[in-house]
Amino acid sequence: MAKIKIEEPINLIIRKQFGQWPSDHLAQIYSGESKGSGEFCDYYYHLQANDRVFGSIYNKIRRGIVDIVAIHSENNHSNIKRTYSFKSFIAVIKKHFGEWLIASGLWEMIFRVRLSSSMATFVSEFKPDLIYCQGYSLGFVTLPMLIAKRFSIPICFQTTDDWPSYTYNSFPMGSILRHRTRQLVSRATLRMAFGEKMQRLYKRRYGESFDVTYHLDDPMRFLMSSGSKIEQEIIIKQHRIVYTGSLALRRYEALQDLLAAVKIMKNNSIEIQIDVYCSGIPKDLPIELLDASEIVFYPLPSHEEIPKVLSTASVLFLPESFNVAQKMIEYSISSKAHLYMMSGQPILVYGPEYSGTVEYAVRMGWGVVVSKRSVLLLKAALRELLDSEQRKCQIRLNAQECIQRYHNMKDGQDKFLKMLKSIEHIEEKSIVK
Repeated sequence: MAKIKIEEPINLIIRKQFGQWPSDHLAQIYSGESKGSGEFCDYYYHLQANDRVFGSIYNKIRRGIVDIVAIHSENNHSNIKRTYSFKSFIAVIKKHFGEWLIASGLWEMIFRVRLSSSMATFVSEFKPDLIYCQGYSLGFVTLPMLIAKRFSIPICFQTTDDWPSYTYNSFPMGSILRHRTRQLVSRATLRMAFGEKMQRLYKRRYGESFDVTYHLDDPMRFLMSSGSKIEQEIIIKQHRIVYTGSLALRRYEALQDLLAAVKIMKNNSIEIQIDVYCSGIPKDLPIELLDASEIVFYPLPSHEEIPKVLSTASVLFLPESFNVAQKMIEYSISSKAHLYMMSGQPILVYGPEYSGTVEYAVRMGWGVVVSKRSVLLLKAALRELLDSEQRKCQIRLNAQECIQRYHNMKDGQDKFLKMLKSIEHIEEKSIVK
């Protein structure tokens, strides 16, 4: 839903799949700006007030709601202070109201998307051969079907997690979203699930066939990236655990357990530093993590910086929360998993066994897995990765096999293009009008 840019931490799967396409062959309809830079497409259309029911009202209050939700959601990476006042209390109340308005789906239901004349002009001038969509909200599930019906364009539907099962939760809009999603899946000419586990689920749930996709990248980026001599000397003197990604969905609880394990090992004269690279620090991050001398917080590295950050780690930490709803992570695979594999460094996966990331690591063997929440089990796994060269070698071999099978960018892009081209050979009657 965010505007796709050449350099940004999000929309990675889209940028990798469409990365070799001429930019003048790509157009995007989006709802919000991203923090990235560089135009990925030659043509963009930003959803405006006229693209929604009650658009004039929407236009007046949208910015206020967005600002309310953004208030106090994250801190910068320095000078973090906790402040408590009546003013901050009111701000938190407003923030929760704004979050409820969006999370319930009421926002999307009141200000429903519609195919305005300006959007229709944009589509007709670009003359697309295909609509690519991922969904994730009532508006972005409905919009592809509106365009497909007006212009008789086939739809390609792809998703990377099972958002239909938890978006809007138990609110009435959740039922509406799931009904619309079934319509979208039925109308789509090409459907893509994220991994075999999701493919099996979606085939049972929707009664339609799904192709399988994974995150892609170029392994050569990592082979060409090695730390400087100074960095290598630092790593020799002190073990370094690296985590990159979001601290949302209570992943910081895994960091608490990791910190406890590291402190136990420190008592045994094993010095370990935890480097956390994240987009922002949640307001509810426990003080013990902020004040810990063993943890250093850094801004999220760019796509170009990732190989160097990962390749100079002693161990890469890949957590999933033990305390979020199972349906939110059961069919998701971390967007960092394939990058961790490509770094060639040992990976420690920490999360419940039903997590898609954990299931993938167990099935393919590209990391040491701790699937029960336990500081002692975490410490034992960490010790194994630091001490056993044989174990690290086996993980690297399994990771390389997994990369070549699923994540190699050239093969993945060729497969993706082949799937899209297959639409051209489908009989006209099978494309929904």
